[in-house]
Amino acid sequence: MNYLVTGVAGFIGSAIAKKLIVLGNKVVGIDNLSTGKIDNIPHGVEFYKIDINDYKKLSELNILNFDAILHLASQSSGEISYENPEYDLKTNAIGTFNLLKLCIKNNISRFIYTSTVGVYGIHKNVPTLESDETLPISYYGISKLAGEHYVRNFMDRLDITIFRLTNTYGPGQNINNIRQGMVSIYLAYLLRNKEIHVKGSSDRYRDHIFIDDVVDIFIDSLSNSKSIGNIYNLSTGEKTTIKELISKLLSNWGDKKYPVKYEGNTPGDIFGIYLDNSNLKKDFDKKVFISLDDGLNKFINWSKTIQKEKISEI
Repeated sequence: MNYLVTGVAGFIGSAIAKKLIVLGNKVVGIDNLSTGKIDNIPHGVEFYKIDINDYKKLSELNILNFDAILHLASQSSGEISYENPEYDLKTNAIGTFNLLKLCIKNNISRFIYTSTVGVYGIHKNVPTLESDETLPISYYGISKLAGEHYVRNFMDRLDITIFRLTNTYGPGQNINNIRQGMVSIYLAYLLRNKEIHVKGSSDRYRDHIFIDDVVDIFIDSLSNSKSIGNIYNLSTGEKTTIKELISKLLSNWGDKKYPVKYEGNTPGDIFGIYLDNSNLKKDFDKKVFISLDDGLNKFINWSKTIQKEKISEI
């Protein structure tokens, strides 16, 4: 099978592309390398440096025989979205629309869209269902929801699946970026032997999912007819407070008394959210997810293999 993966130089896109290659598929990957790294692109991927906002360059790609587009490219930091909301909107909404047009132009019927937990905004009732109201409070969440609306508009012409992804972590994540990825941010301080800086209350809570589980669901969706036309919360469904996350992280690191500072806040951040994943479990026959303890242990062990010269100062 032949697949196009956008954001192939990023954390999740590169992991999905690698698994597709291992399974014997042909993968073409595109990325503008604004945050993704060329070293992340798996061996065997046919790579093109293209910005999804540039429809002219996109339309020049020879992808007539592709079986699906897996759309991972985005500006995915809620904090950074406040610095340049126009770029967020162009990439996450217009860029998505460009790819949908590309599907129609090239008769590609299967489209997988990566959305975010950020589309929900603040909800008093948790865990949050796919059918719950979407009122994002961050520019990032707004732009990703706009992308969703474009995607849904094409559901009468394309076989589409939307995943609303929760906090993803694991090997391959950029531990030099302390403005994206909760677990990787805290781990970044540990790797540099610096006091962990947590923005916000220790009682806030999130839903964390390990990269391998995310990859497995994406791969399964390509042949899962039940998923066509549906939106899924891609999560473990487990509520974890920041205090619990820090405790588990330090326990797996081997230093429970490591210094932690709680100070400041992040624009557009919500106090707490975790997702109901019962529809995902049912349609994908997914009963077991990698536990947070096991995932943190795998992530920490991988992080310790990174050469020191590749770890920048923060």
